[in-house]
Amino acid sequence: MSVSDAVVDGRPVTMEQYRALGEDPAVEYIDGRLAVSPSPSRRHQKACTRLVAGLEQVLPATHDVAMAWSWTTGTDEFIPDVMVHEATTESARFTGTPALLIEVLSGNRRDDLVLKRRKYALAGIPHYWVVDVDAGTVETLESSSDEPGSYRVAQLLNADTGARSLDFGVASLVVDPRRLA
Repeated sequence: MSVSDAVVDGRPVTMEQYRALGEDPAVEYIDGRLAVSPSPSRRHQKACTRLVAGLEQVLPATHDVAMAWSWTTGTDEFIPDVMVHEATTESARFTGTPALLIEVLSGNRRDDLVLKRRKYALAGIPHYWVVDVDAGTVETLESSSDEPGSYRVAQLLNADTGARSLDFGVASLVVDPRRLA
């Protein structure tokens, strides 16, 4: 079975079939199906690159940052735009619990705003940021202590708020949504 066969007809695949595709498939595995996203825009990539560069400057030696690297929950496998995680020797995918996941909105906004938000919260990801380069916003979400498996909005940055320090547990990063893309 090829990636294109499974994607075109939308048929379910098992985790074993997904893993048999190799170490670097450019697809996510969510709810038993392959999810393909279009190639990201230049503005999308620039925002990711700037976030990674900033995070590298503030992270303690115990943590690392990756752009577009696979992370598996065991039942799903995601490729978050930016991921802060404990330092690891893993190479194909990260299997621990990331400290922070960042999604930069692009073609399939519903996945980032609804599906991934729910899945990330249920997986226990403590911090999730959603960057909208077109709207010039950064929304930071934190695990809700009132409702396990859900998030609460911690901050919403835009052109009016300007730069703010955003805490994500292991460090803080000053982010200016006007300068991301």
